[in-house]
Amino acid sequence: MPSTTYEYAKAATSLATIEGILNELLTIFSTVQQRTVVDDAMIDALVASATALSAAATSLKQVNYTPPA
Repeated sequence: MPSTTYEYAKAATSLATIEGILNELLTIFSTVQQRTVVDDAMIDALVASATALSAAATSLKQVNYTPPA
């Protein structure tokens, strides 16, 4: 039986990477340069992706196991 622990660890690692990138962007926008229109569009795309990811993660709780016949 495969373990899901490895998959959760991979997801947590990816999310930590994304969180780090967002913190880097926060620093850039607060101390280095002002956001541009392109930045705002990219942020909107990140928000849309995060929303879709949240919905996909939530939907995992609705999956019912069907054992093979």
